[in-house]
Amino acid sequence: MKEVIGVRFRWVKQAGLVFLALFTFTNLFLYTTSRWNPDQIPGYGDWRVLSVLTGSMSPAIAAGDMVIVVRYGQDQPRVGDIVTYYQNDKTRSLMTHRVMQRLENGYLQTKGDANKETDGGWTDPSRLLGKVVFTIPYAASFQQMLREPLTLGFLLAGFAAFLIYTQRKKNSKQDLTQTECIEGEVS
Repeated sequence: MKEVIGVRFRWVKQAGLVFLALFTFTNLFLYTTSRWNPDQIPGYGDWRVLSVLTGSMSPAIAAGDMVIVVRYGQDQPRVGDIVTYYQNDKTRSLMTHRVMQRLENGYLQTKGDANKETDGGWTDPSRLLGKVVFTIPYAASFQQMLREPLTLGFLLAGFAAFLIYTQRKKNSKQDLTQTECIEGEVS
């Protein structure tokens, strides 16, 4: 029974370390690529990683999800594609909606799945960032939660307490084994 508990503790400890390393790597990647890319959006090459802030695309994409967007190469947006584009030329505000109609000149009429009406006006193709190819549910919410100092502090303190507890348990087990060996030699 004690061996099973020891294996579980080791597994939890290793999973915690992997999670911490993955979280650190992901955030460093997002931060550095947002600084290196000319558009200052995290990603690599033609791929971008974005957080969804509203529920206008639910149920397909919920608020708090992350989306992976790839730039259109030679392809053109099609009706039904979910695209991300700059809301207007003056701001860096992005919108992720579904293409409802496409004109010959490339202008797009878009609409959020949860919205009753299409977006006002037509989207100039030059404002198009790309097509959503993948959604990571809850990733943006989780990342935002971990950015809160109190939450991060509790998680790190809990993980540190767990590491200290398992290390002390391991040390006390080694001390007990050494004591038994010494007593066995004396007898």
